[in-house]
Amino acid sequence: MLSRLTSRIPPRAFALAAILAAAGYSPRGAAELDLDRVLAPVIALEARVPGDARTAATLGTVRGGTGIVIDGSGLVLTIGYLIMEAVEVDLLPNGLGGGRLPADVVAWDQNTGLGLVRSRRPLDAAPMPLGESAPLRSGDAVIAVSWERMAGLLPAVVVERRVYAGYWEYLLEDAIFVAPIHPGFPGAALIDLQGRLVGIGGFALSDEVDEDEVVGSVFVPIDALKPVLGELLLDGRPSELRPWIGLYCEEVDGVLRVRRVPSYGPAARAGVQAGDRVVSVAGTRIGSLEDFYRRLWSSVRPGERVLLGLRRDGKPIIMEVEAEDRYSTLRLGYLPR
Repeated sequence: MLSRLTSRIPPRAFALAAILAAAGYSPRGAAELDLDRVLAPVIALEARVPGDARTAATLGTVRGGTGIVIDGSGLVLTIGYLIMEAVEVDLLPNGLGGGRLPADVVAWDQNTGLGLVRSRRPLDAAPMPLGESAPLRSGDAVIAVSWERMAGLLPAVVVERRVYAGYWEYLLEDAIFVAPIHPGFPGAALIDLQGRLVGIGGFALSDEVDEDEVVGSVFVPIDALKPVLGELLLDGRPSELRPWIGLYCEEVDGVLRVRRVPSYGPAARAGVQAGDRVVSVAGTRIGSLEDFYRRLWSSVRPGERVLLGLRRDGKPIIMEVEAEDRYSTLRLGYLPR
């Protein structure tokens, strides 16, 4: 579809309003953008992770996606799971057919899910300006772009703004839900009609009825980065360290069940098993994944113990789990220092 849309537009000066209108959207006040300039900071990124890393089994050892240049010194913003535990990161400013530039991992933020790397060599791209994600509302037109730039540009619309809860102990309070799904969503840039970065692609969104049908993408709002950018650059991680217990849950028919228990995590050591039903945290009943995270994070800090109320085979169980600092569970040699 995109090739048909852009073939009718002059190659170096694209009217974004025309692209969006051809895709079925009718945004008001869309600015005319030079997309060659706007998309220049959107580059490919490839990270390599050792086979014995904690996240290798679930996320793979070679991870490719998109990064966005956000300052003049080669700082590149991406989604954190691409670079988590990476020992090598390459930037590909000209795509898969171009040269590779080595980069260093700067930070991974457990709370927002974002990651930062910095190129060791100069990048020939002006940084993308950071916009404001807070004003985005349902129905607003945006463009989602992967490292393929024009070939990876997808006119899209904001579907809604709400909480996003991931089973891996992740909660994003003000996620941006966008449709249609971008096939290259990991690290993709969400850009407003003024050519500013407003979100980073993170996760596929499945249909609530048919989980096998993917209907959209979830983007991390750029506003989540701004309050923590300074400490990420200084320390490689946020100052707010949330407790992690290694209890990956999902809601099934109104019941919170344990989906997976990483063997190296605190919950596994305490004896929690996949299939257990979680009914309370620190003595307070919970009814959703959001409740679980908020109660856990408000009740305990890393190094402290928390009581979990479970049901197994219909029988109640109380287990005491010692929460950890998530960063300590990963191979420290692969984390920024």
